[in-house]
Amino acid sequence: MAGFFFVVSDGLLGFFNNYEAVLSAIPGLPPVEVGHFYIALTLVKALKKGSPYKPFFNGVLGILLVYLGFLVVQGYVIGVEPEMNVQFRIIKFILPLLLLYTIPILFDEEEQFRQTVVLFIPFAFIALFAQIFTIATGIAPSQMMGLYQKLWFTTHTIKGYTYRGFYSTSMVLISFFGAMYYLATDSRQFNKVLLYGVIIADFLSAFLSATRGWVLCFLFSTILFLVFVLKLSARRVGVIVISSAVVIMGLMAVPVMNTQLTNAFKRVLTLEALAGGDLTAGGTLERLDDRAPRVVNKWLASPLTGWGFSDDFFHYADFHVGNQNILLHSGIIGGVLLLWFFGYFHLNLVPRSLALPRSNPYKNALLVFPIFFFGWFIIHSTSGQQFQYYGDPDGMIPLAFFLSFGAFAFRASPKNDA
Repeated sequence: MAGFFFVVSDGLLGFFNNYEAVLSAIPGLPPVEVGHFYIALTLVKALKKGSPYKPFFNGVLGILLVYLGFLVVQGYVIGVEPEMNVQFRIIKFILPLLLLYTIPILFDEEEQFRQTVVLFIPFAFIALFAQIFTIATGIAPSQMMGLYQKLWFTTHTIKGYTYRGFYSTSMVLISFFGAMYYLATDSRQFNKVLLYGVIIADFLSAFLSATRGWVLCFLFSTILFLVFVLKLSARRVGVIVISSAVVIMGLMAVPVMNTQLTNAFKRVLTLEALAGGDLTAGGTLERLDDRAPRVVNKWLASPLTGWGFSDDFFHYADFHVGNQNILLHSGIIGGVLLLWFFGYFHLNLVPRSLALPRSNPYKNALLVFPIFFFGWFIIHSTSGQQFQYYGDPDGMIPLAFFLSFGAFAFRASPKNDA
């Protein structure tokens, strides 16, 4: 069930784009994304199950919940339009946070996590296929099937410009994490070649989108994973590099793919200009010199607690600048609390990993969490906000899965001590 709702929320081959898989549940109010119904179902099932288990980070999560309540009250004090659709929007933003409570209760066995990863793995290759198909033909698979006449991200390929589309981003993200995790456990339940294939496919999907933050995420996460978790020999690293090069050269044999790969590579290299002090990265970046100042200037008018769920926040909010947007919404206090929560999460996993014997399968697996999160935070800081005190189903499902999996691995790891 989780896989179905995740696919519907995250999109597939150009189908189920944002705010398209919806139901008009309440007359007179905006439609509700199908993913919200899944969240409500998880709450019903979690209450029915009534598990006494609580993840190790539950106490810190409770503090964040209290601050969330403050942000709601603060928003109404500052000012929120009385229309029902505005009130409903706030509820829709907060509802996905319930997954942080329900998923740890519903997923209490490793087999459940493993089966979920099995369901997610095919979408790494489906997303890559959609990227290649769209670049090669100039249309998305959903357009070919007659669902759409025009999509914004395909117009550039027709004109020969750099393609910027990206399919099933949350699926790509979580399949990448799942592949690293089960490679780290050296599990015989997965084919290692398949898992390496998932990592390569996800990286190529990001690279073909010419999205710099995602490319850096997968690049640095993979390097850290190979060096500190798998500790691969030079020979095995060489095999992976050569295999990746063969795939890329095969793609470059197609002229339109060669153009896209060349343009994507040039776009990634614009980061050199950014490092040299050019905030626009050669005219390709407006986050630092345009978007960020607008958000920061508004935040400075209420630096300690931000603007909460007020009309002012919704007017100035910009998910392109994730860290600045957190400050705008929740202020310095909210930002520090979020850092504390994620720091607490990983600072429990890393010492546990270091204390385990080499024979324990969780020893390396626990290190995957901070390595993956490091890359994920790069996306949050450079491409689009990933962490906040609200969310959509497609963004909160992978976060809840990630945190719940980490809590389970932390709880299960001592059971296999030698």
